[in-house]
Amino acid sequence: MTLRAVALTRLIAVRLLWYAGIAVVAIMALALNTQFSVAVLLSAIAIYIPLSVLCLPLMAWLCWSRGLRPTVQGLAPAWPAWLAGALGIALVASYHVLADLDLAECGFLLMLVAGDLWLVRREATQFFTLAPALPS
Repeated sequence: MTLRAVALTRLIAVRLLWYAGIAVVAIMALALNTQFSVAVLLSAIAIYIPLSVLCLPLMAWLCWSRGLRPTVQGLAPAWPAWLAGALGIALVASYHVLADLDLAECGFLLMLVAGDLWLVRREATQFFTLAPALPS
């Protein structure tokens, strides 16, 4: 196996482990059988999974349409992921004060999106280092 095949397999494996972790959260939400877990976690996961899966081809298309630059160094900025994660945690924490399930659902969805942004950040860096430069 070449280095490129190993790296691409690792990218796919990490993404699949992320989805497996979300499936474990969904199973735990069903096992807990509380109003918060079923109403909030499962509906947020039901919104997140199609959003995430549909954004993967969009990200690939954007990468190829912009053209690959072999001079890309380092990771992309992390502030969008940190912002989504912090806002998500704040919304979930506000559920205990305001008792609004919609806020908690949005907060959990934002935490899932933050995790996805961290994954995409690493995947994009590895993608740009593995893919050859497009001819100009």
